[in-house]
Amino acid sequence: MSLRAVRAGVSSDTRDADPGASVPAAVTPALLARTIAELRRARHALAARSTDSIVAALSRVVDAWLAPRSTWRTRAETLLPAATGFSPAMVRHALPTMLDPLRAPALGELIAAEAGARRGPELILHVLPGNLPGLAAIPAALSLAIGSAALLKAGRGDRVFPELLVESIAAHDAELGRCLAACYWPGGDPAAEPVALAAADLVVASGDDATIRALAAGARGRFIGHGHRVSFAAVSRECTTGEAAAQLAEDIAIWDQRGCLSPQLCFVEGDVAAAVGFATLVAAALRPLAQRLPSGRLSAAERLAVRRFRDEAEWRGFGGERTRLFALDGEGDGTVVVEPVPVFEPTPLCRSLRVVPLADLHRLPAVLAPARALLEGAGLAAPPERWPGLAAALAASGVHRVSPLGAMQRPPLDWRQGGRPRVGDWVAPRG
Repeated sequence: MSLRAVRAGVSSDTRDADPGASVPAAVTPALLARTIAELRRARHALAARSTDSIVAALSRVVDAWLAPRSTWRTRAETLLPAATGFSPAMVRHALPTMLDPLRAPALGELIAAEAGARRGPELILHVLPGNLPGLAAIPAALSLAIGSAALLKAGRGDRVFPELLVESIAAHDAELGRCLAACYWPGGDPAAEPVALAAADLVVASGDDATIRALAAGARGRFIGHGHRVSFAAVSRECTTGEAAAQLAEDIAIWDQRGCLSPQLCFVEGDVAAAVGFATLVAAALRPLAQRLPSGRLSAAERLAVRRFRDEAEWRGFGGERTRLFALDGEGDGTVVVEPVPVFEPTPLCRSLRVVPLADLHRLPAVLAPARALLEGAGLAAPPERWPGLAAALAASGVHRVSPLGAMQRPPLDWRQGGRPRVGDWVAPRG
């Protein structure tokens, strides 16, 4: 169900959209109410369809998006750079990773494992973040696969992809397309937001912690929230190599470090000299990525934050601390800072990394403890004999996904974001 009739507006965010880009305008409360009513009527048709038939239809949609000369992906690659601020090269490179987890047979296997024969609620409202394009694909597909209609509330930074996704599903399967709608309203809008929150049987929301609290307070039905999260890397003394540095640089650069699985810190096993040596390799690996996958547009606030990050590191170095700064030419091209004290402190993003020495990676749980509630993913470089012990220690520290370096930005469909089942919490309780 497309809301193309309301297209016209542009985002007011300094980075989110180019003034010349066509993006969906904010939906009116009246149109939103009509859309919700249509979704509820259309959803009844899903009751007569098997999960297998829905999954098969969605697999065909994903195949169409990932085909070499996909018209859907071509449209997305044409529209998204201006609408989101990411570089064309980044969109071309990274957008397929958002859809690839939905390839058959992963979707059917996940539904069987987490939902079985149980069906979802009549209407799910997905409040999507605007930090990355493509994030609508998985919640939309999962909702339909469990027999639920879904309203996709686009984030301000990505109003284009959700609408394209809905159009592509409708083009391949009109019945499924009628059970899905994409729209936009400013977060906290006093007119539109209460209409959607009151109508949904389940709200699944991602955003900053304040947004999650506000949405939870207004939801009529069940609520599942995913708030702010931070990821990091850990490199054992045996793996401080150029290969590991290149893999980490790739994890940092993808989507300009704006995802919850983007590493912001790297703990290097060894002394400060070992950390400086590895940081040198990471900075060198970020340089060609600035050419192959150029940074997107930075807002004035982001540029200021990166400059402050660099200035503070430089001044600490001048002041006698063992802090080292490696800064590429552009603020968004890469900044690597070596800090001698093992403290868990995030960065201003925009491809910024703190490299911290740690005498023994088994001491990492103590460093992570104050940030436990914020942890999401860890990229690990370690020899096979050390991997199980270190991965178990990270999981016990509150990390929800441990992956090899270079794979942090490619989570599988069954990734338990925030430690929750991907779809098991959406369906009716067992028994």
